[in-house]
Amino acid sequence: MSQLLDEFNETLKALKKETPAQFDGFMEFMKAAKADGALPGKTKNLMLVALAVANQCDWCIAVHVANAVKTGATAEEILEAAWLAVLMGGGPKLTYMKLVRDEIAANIK
Repeated sequence: MSQLLDEFNETLKALKKETPAQFDGFMEFMKAAKADGALPGKTKNLMLVALAVANQCDWCIAVHVANAVKTGATAEEILEAAWLAVLMGGGPKLTYMKLVRDEIAANIK
């Protein structure tokens, strides 16, 4: 597991303890939004990788790459999803491809 993912998980534990109502409400919303529906979970997780890059969120990249791998996404699929964010966002988004690659390496053995 990557350092970013470890940091994020520690933050989640603290937030659950400090603000349980908000935390639990958000987690229920996230669970519903990510559930299989018209789009399967793997597709949604690949979309979340692209959105994480588009929003330049280091921790989001770590979480969503790990989740994409868990739902069966390959390194190639994850990189293609991330490239869509670069397409729409240009050079600043390109810099986040390093984090995507790092998280792929941390999650795909």
